[in-house]
Amino acid sequence: MNAKNWLFNHPITKRVQDGFFENDGIRLHYVTLGTGPLVVLIHGIPEFWYSWRYQIEALAEKYQVVAIDQRGFNQSGRPASKEGYRVEKLVDDVSALIRHLGQKQAVIVGHDAGALTAWHFAAQHPELTSRLIILSVPHPNAMREELSEHGAQHEASGYARTMQKEGAKPMFRTWQISLLLDRAALPLYLAADRGTDPDAITSFYQLNYPREPYYLDEDMKMIEAPTLVIHGRRDRYLLASGHEHNARWLKHEPKIEMLDADHFVHQEKPDEVNKLILEWLNS
Repeated sequence: MNAKNWLFNHPITKRVQDGFFENDGIRLHYVTLGTGPLVVLIHGIPEFWYSWRYQIEALAEKYQVVAIDQRGFNQSGRPASKEGYRVEKLVDDVSALIRHLGQKQAVIVGHDAGALTAWHFAAQHPELTSRLIILSVPHPNAMREELSEHGAQHEASGYARTMQKEGAKPMFRTWQISLLLDRAALPLYLAADRGTDPDAITSFYQLNYPREPYYLDEDMKMIEAPTLVIHGRRDRYLLASGHEHNARWLKHEPKIEMLDADHFVHQEKPDEVNKLILEWLNS
């Protein structure tokens, strides 16, 4: 079966509506489903909007759910240079998306690299962020504190330091996530991999992942939005201990939920994650 026919028959890809908008001279892709208050889902590396397939279904019953392809991934365009992958540019894409949709605020949800974007978005745009939901990534300054101890998190981040080196190649690709999490969707992942810029993967680590000596970002503003954090206890790349420091940079005490999962917590435990999100949003 070719990828086109498979895509047509897949329940999620058949239900969502594709959309495009422009920011910074780049054409960006998203999918949307449902009506109501806006929820923006920001995927991690090296994924694309499909990372949120389980959450789109669950949240769309009460919300307009929009899952973006971050710049350089899948059907979204790529910047003219690697500098275009700085987190400030990724934040601008999300604010442009909200404006494009004609909304004043959104619930911002991010996983992995998308969670870093979400943290920075909430700090820079409190007026656009009604609530913040973070999967797997401690607050950027909490992460810096963990790394500065040169303990378990520093060791777990060895892969990131490898990709920070000049001329480094991606250590993982989009299609490999299919083999790990959703083998039946391999044609979809292969199509997304073909559209993904390898520089989008390595540039994230070279431009945005903390580097030694791990100074705190004193200019990062306090997070004003109520915040929910969901983390897999068995995550080997981003350790749960980092969340112990989060509250220092949040106006409201965050709600932190630990699940028996690895790094891709929202795909490994979708029912539990969806229940936590919906209960918290309705509280």
